[in-house]
Amino acid sequence: MARATSPNKVKRQISSVIAALIVLAFAAIIVAKQGPSATADIPAAPAATRRLTEATGGPSSSHADAMVAYEAALKTGKPIYLLFHSLTCDPCIEISAVVDKVIPDYEDKVVFVNAISDDEASQQLAARFQFQYIPTSFFIDSKGTVVESYTGVIDEASMKTRLDQLAAR
Repeated sequence: MARATSPNKVKRQISSVIAALIVLAFAAIIVAKQGPSATADIPAAPAATRRLTEATGGPSSSHADAMVAYEAALKTGKPIYLLFHSLTCDPCIEISAVVDKVIPDYEDKVVFVNAISDDEASQQLAARFQFQYIPTSFFIDSKGTVVESYTGVIDEASMKTRLDQLAAR
């Protein structure tokens, strides 16, 4: 035998459905007013990450970017700062902010290469180096020899000291 539902319970269910439909209708109106170019409110990547990514061709370019950028950096005859990192881990974001502050002072002295760990080409490049965690920084002399590697966040003063030593080699 079927169980009867109380009128109050039915009214509550109907009210819940109507409330959900109203919320969805308002959301649809807001999206419609914003138009097709509406984007989610996602925080921008740190400027260093954007600059490093732009230097390697940007996120929408081919997956050979990190490898290509590294090979091109080797050909310059300048020392290289190579950063393996992610766009989401907190220490990676911190070191990107530090790099953002120091890049302008070293652009003519050191070539900066960005290797985002989620990228296939970066993973291929990572196979050439020995490290386990990100962020990992490699300081590479003008002959292509790793002078130092560092895992974790480097503060601005330490970063400048390391880059000054690298540029002086």
